[in-house]
Amino acid sequence: MKEIIRLQNLAKRNSLSKKQVVEKSALIGKRLLQLPEFKKARAVMLYFGVNNEVETQGIIEKALLARKRVALPLTDFGGKKIAPEEISSLKELRKTKQGLFEPCARKEVKTSDLDLIVVPGVAFDKQGNRIGTGKGFYDSLLRRTSTRIPLVGLCFEENLHERLPSESHDVKMDIVVTDKQTVRCKAAPPNA
Repeated sequence: MKEIIRLQNLAKRNSLSKKQVVEKSALIGKRLLQLPEFKKARAVMLYFGVNNEVETQGIIEKALLARKRVALPLTDFGGKKIAPEEISSLKELRKTKQGLFEPCARKEVKTSDLDLIVVPGVAFDKQGNRIGTGKGFYDSLLRRTSTRIPLVGLCFEENLHERLPSESHDVKMDIVVTDKQTVRCKAAPPNA
């Protein structure tokens, strides 16, 4: 079931034009930057959007300008995991053979030092459930993360659902931000 939903949502996302992705990503970025959780965070984990994902380059630049510690995932494909690595500039990213933009240098950030984690996904629902690419890299990281760190999922409105299938081991988002709305998924107050 999840695989069918994943493929349907990838098709929806891939049908968006470059112009639509840029415009929608700008709206999502604006909403994210206005979140109290983002404003007060000193250290944030973001990702660099590729393949019609929500573009995050502008968010990364604004976070760096605001003097936040910014970490991006470095992928260990053999170990099927990601590690947050700190960057101080977008110039510190390299394109991998898988087409990802990742930190060049190893400056690992402990998840306990993060105040907010922004998570990509193929689809999200209003309860905070997420369907990713199916590789499990983010799931592994999020299961090792403190439940007090707000988790924010980014997706286009087309990829937001009322309810997705979920399993007991799935980690839920606290907030999902789209180009049309900000959904608070858990009963956590905005300044928690």
